[in-house]
Amino acid sequence: MYKLASATLILASSLLVIACQPMSNAEHEQRTAAITYNSVNFTDYDLNRNFRGGLKGPDNVIRLSVDKQGIRRTPSGTSEVFVVLRNHTDYNYTAEARTQFYDQSEIPTDVKPAWQRVVVPANSTSVYLEKSTTTAELKYRVEVRQAQ
Repeated sequence: MYKLASATLILASSLLVIACQPMSNAEHEQRTAAITYNSVNFTDYDLNRNFRGGLKGPDNVIRLSVDKQGIRRTPSGTSEVFVVLRNHTDYNYTAEARTQFYDQSEIPTDVKPAWQRVVVPANSTSVYLEKSTTTAELKYRVEVRQAQ
C-alpha cells in the first residue's frame, strides 16, 4: 500500500512539474504585448506560435499567419477590413475571426463583433472581410482563433 501511494505521489508531482513549465521570453512578450490598433491578433497561441512536437519538427511550426491586412473605403463610404490568412499546414484549417472598430478617440464603435468562420485551404490563403456600419474614419483590431 505504501509503495502504491509513493508511486502515485511521484507520478502526480511529475505531471505537475511538466504542466508548470515556464513560458519562453518570446511567448511571454506575445501574451503581454500592448493592444495595438490596425492589427491582427491571434487569441489562440497555438495558431501563430512556434511550439514543440508539431508537424514540421520541434520548435518549427506555425499553423496560420497573416500575409496582408488593411482597411479600405467601400463605394458607399463605409470601411472594410481585410485580412489574408495563410495556412502553413497540409490540411484545410478552420479558424474564426472578428473585428472591433474604433473611432479616432479609440472608443469602440458599431455593434458587438461576432465570430465568423474562415476556412483556409491546405498550403494556401483565404481572405477574411468585415464592413463597418458607419462612414466615419475608423481604426480596427481583428482577433483570430481556432474554430469553436
